[in-house]
Amino acid sequence: MEFLKCMWEKDAIQDIKKYKTEFEELRTSINIKRCEKIGVILLLLNIILIITDRVVYEPMRAFTPEYINLYYSHLIVLHLIILWYVILFLNRIYKKFIDEKILYNFFANIIIYWCLFMALNDLYINGQISAYIICVLSVASCLYSSPIEGVILYFVSTSLFISGLFIIIENNPNLLYGNIVNSVIVTFFAFIVSKVNYIRFSKDFISQKDLLKSKRDIEEKNEILIHYEKLRSDFFANISHELRTPINVIYSAEQVMELNLRKSQNYDMSKYLKMVKQNSFRLIRIISNLIDITKIDALSFDVKFRNLNIVKVVEDITISVAEFIEHKGLTVIFDTSIEEKVIACDPDLIERIMLNLLSNSVKFTKRGGSILVSIYLEEYKVCISVKDSGIGIPDNMKEIIFDRFIQVDKSTTKSCEGSGIGLSLVKSLVEIHKGSISLNSVISKGSEFIISLPDELCFEEDIHENIINLDDSRIEKINIEFSDIYN
Repeated sequence: MEFLKCMWEKDAIQDIKKYKTEFEELRTSINIKRCEKIGVILLLLNIILIITDRVVYEPMRAFTPEYINLYYSHLIVLHLIILWYVILFLNRIYKKFIDEKILYNFFANIIIYWCLFMALNDLYINGQISAYIICVLSVASCLYSSPIEGVILYFVSTSLFISGLFIIIENNPNLLYGNIVNSVIVTFFAFIVSKVNYIRFSKDFISQKDLLKSKRDIEEKNEILIHYEKLRSDFFANISHELRTPINVIYSAEQVMELNLRKSQNYDMSKYLKMVKQNSFRLIRIISNLIDITKIDALSFDVKFRNLNIVKVVEDITISVAEFIEHKGLTVIFDTSIEEKVIACDPDLIERIMLNLLSNSVKFTKRGGSILVSIYLEEYKVCISVKDSGIGIPDNMKEIIFDRFIQVDKSTTKSCEGSGIGLSLVKSLVEIHKGSISLNSVISKGSEFIISLPDELCFEEDIHENIINLDDSRIEKINIEFSDIYN
């Protein structure tokens, strides 16, 4: 059924008109290449047949003169194929002064009319026409001939072959009509095979062109999306910088006013200034996170890796926030199974990661609870755990907790604020270190965030240790990261 469907399918032939020039160039190129390969085989075959004629069949020529016809046919075909190669060679040198369609059709005619002659000649020797049958089917299978080429090639040669049959077999009607029927059936079948091959080749060509077109369309759409994504990133970067400037002005003014109020001891005004200060920190934190996210998306985030004692780095960060955490009625514990471990890391990014995770633990842990920070080694990785006894995270949130703008507590009565950017940024910063972050959590029992960093060193002359100190810069960073937590 599939064979017959291809035989009568007209859609492929109609569709090929859109790509007619390109399709014909490809079809002609493939046919020429196949003719070249077949030509080599026929050259070798005819050389062997010529030798066989001289050695085996020459003594038989006296009894069967038709053997001399075979000998000369092999010589003629041998010279014609060589001539075809010469013309093909000259055609390529002189920029195709002959259409290559003519060349492969000429080659096909050489083969068919050679086999036609041998089949008619064999009727005198053994009464067989198998040479013509094999040849016609082989040409139909090997070459992609258009329907018009197929009609001219097969039906014209068959007409000549039938005419030859009438001349040679004039006294044996049964043999004559039997061979005519066989040749007509074979020719019709060869035409069907040729057309099916042509249609299948056309469909494959169209499918490939459509696939390439779809690929180009997708690439164009991707370029548009990349362009819009860049515009989005640039917009967020610009708007974030624009927001940061007035916030910094407000914060600077607040600091000046705070200095003046210390002298006047106006406690009411001090309370309001504290609110201004805390909310300034909150805005600075949100804007900084937005800027960092856009930089990461744009692959322009600045990272400075150093070989540092990660145990000391994490311990100093934990100690620096201990007073703030204990002021909230929580206990914080630092524990390590290793005293020293030097790895490649960016201390500023590690600080951002740890302060963000500790801030989250403080937000969602009630008074009387505890926070445990621990470090241990596991399979060539350094693991940093931040575990709390807070409210925990629901199972349906665990898979998306690191997505942007996701918040566990969306209620309007929550005691802490947040933009839903922090954990997404933490994940990105960990991945910049070629690490990973995972979550273990049980509702009402607490959560544990585990950071896994590779136990690797970077190339540098000196290994810097103990460079993290509690200074004014650290205090300001703590105030910014913990600004979402109300007093």
